[in-house]
Amino acid sequence: MTKYSAEALSLAGDQFLGRSYTEMDCQAFVEACLASVGCRKDLKGANAWWREMTWTGTPEECVKIFGSVPNGAFLFIHAYDGGEEARGYFDGLGNASHIGIKTGRGKGAIHSSSTRQCVAESEFHDKTIRGGGWNKVGLWIRMDYGKSINWLLEHSAPAENGKEEEKSSMRAIVAGPNGETVNLREKASKDSGRIMKVPDGTPAEVLETKGAWSRVEVMGQTGWMMSEYLKTDEAGEVYDGTNDDAKITLTFTAGEISAALPFLDKLVEAAAAKVGRG
Repeated sequence: MTKYSAEALSLAGDQFLGRSYTEMDCQAFVEACLASVGCRKDLKGANAWWREMTWTGTPEECVKIFGSVPNGAFLFIHAYDGGEEARGYFDGLGNASHIGIKTGRGKGAIHSSSTRQCVAESEFHDKTIRGGGWNKVGLWIRMDYGKSINWLLEHSAPAENGKEEEKSSMRAIVAGPNGETVNLREKASKDSGRIMKVPDGTPAEVLETKGAWSRVEVMGQTGWMMSEYLKTDEAGEVYDGTNDDAKITLTFTAGEISAALPFLDKLVEAAAAKVGRG
């Protein structure tokens, strides 16, 4: 799979600074930046591009999982405002109305601004901009963000085979109050229709968190559940499949992941040597 330099993408926008918005809107700007690093892509709008991301989340979630918001990451202004298309409302992905690129220098972001009517820099320092600013990050598996982040993305999405790439998720256990069942609902609201009652202790995949609610996949169904009834399991494992009798498992918490990743190869080599696979 061809990968394009995320660092080069983070620098590509400089050549377009000051370009008129009527000549180059946010979609055209990002397309031009991608083309300059060798990737020809028709975005079909910020919302369509949001749906193509391998991983999406808040800047804070990106820092927690990957150690930072990498240069060349895609930045979005994203909301659940009732204006999203039907599939956006029902699949929980919401609506992305604007797109830009993390630069890692200057003000931190570059985009084609409808407010300023030109390509310009804006403030972004790996934190959510409240009140209508950058609030989501997208990482795409075709970008080269560096060994550690690439590894995480490649192990959260299947090899390209014509199917939509999966979003990263977190394992969890349903933890009902006093061992009771927990409602799985159609929408993130207590007034929403109930899909089913989920027994205490049932494994689940947390696909997305929105305030007090989480979108989960559980018992073959996808819906919304109150986050307080989910006990997350943030352990991960590394296994290359070469010897089914000698599986190597490394566990780490989300808080430790950024510190552990630079030493991942050495940890795997050391563990492999202990079982004679070095």
